[in-house]
Amino acid sequence: MISISLYIAVFIFTVAIIQVVYLAWAESRFIEKRKIKKRLMYISAGGKHGQEKLARYRKGVLKEVGAFERFIFNIPRLSNLDNLLIKTKIPINATLFVLLSMTLGMIGFGIGYLYLPQKLAAVAVALVCILAPYVFLKLAEMDYYKKFHNQLPEALDLLSRAVRSGNALSAGLAMIGEETEDPIRSEFSATVDEINLGLTMDEALENLCERVPIPDLRFFSIAILVQKETGGNIGEILDNISRLIRERIQFKDHVAALTAEGRLSAIVLIGLPIVMFVYMYVTNYDYLSLLWTEKMGHYMIYGAVILQIVGAYVIKRIVDIDI
Repeated sequence: MISISLYIAVFIFTVAIIQVVYLAWAESRFIEKRKIKKRLMYISAGGKHGQEKLARYRKGVLKEVGAFERFIFNIPRLSNLDNLLIKTKIPINATLFVLLSMTLGMIGFGIGYLYLPQKLAAVAVALVCILAPYVFLKLAEMDYYKKFHNQLPEALDLLSRAVRSGNALSAGLAMIGEETEDPIRSEFSATVDEINLGLTMDEALENLCERVPIPDLRFFSIAILVQKETGGNIGEILDNISRLIRERIQFKDHVAALTAEGRLSAIVLIGLPIVMFVYMYVTNYDYLSLLWTEKMGHYMIYGAVILQIVGAYVIKRIVDIDI
């Protein structure tokens, strides 16, 4: 029974992967279709503001796409997970991602149940397989935020020049969406789309800050909103924010270089015992099983877990500098 379930899960997962590859290839051939789907994904993953206006636009756009896209975008969605998928440019939505993760977990459970010494360990393997795609998305999200943060000063300089040359603020935001590179181009393009769909500048900037929760971007948004209420030299404000962000990035990179050895040591010291435990469990189960069959082994496990947690906390306090 387990073997049959494993074969079915492998088949479903393989078909899903082939479908994802096909969708990516198909979208690369049709630029307009890719743009429409990208707008739908951003609307699905958007913030909490202006949802009624975005819903009307979404309903109108769905009439222009195929039956498959209508079916996919009418499935209940998880906006936070959609946000992660957009950042990694994976051409699926949140529901399909959850189904793929569950299928991968079934595969892991089947392999663990058939080949590991203890059947209960198959549950742990299944959990790891289910969580692995989400962990990958979170790591990709961190890289996405870092790239966005590094591009933000240049984008603010471009916006400052556009405003000084007589363009409206919305036109300057559109220039960022046209003349910069991803990821900042996609985010500001989505903001301009929301403004064109009828959202106010306040709502669009709030949605932007929710999609990209970076403190410096929040400072920029607040500065824009305050300037709209009180007036002032917006070009000078943008220049000051850009300079401040560049100084923060330089300081953060300097700190990262100084703490690189400590962070690498933390990865090795925390990961090595876990890797060795898994290796010994697979290759020499009888020897390792003394840890949970003997009373002294229980004390050793508790001590190891406590020391790992304390060590991780101490190393984190040493290398983690709040900027």
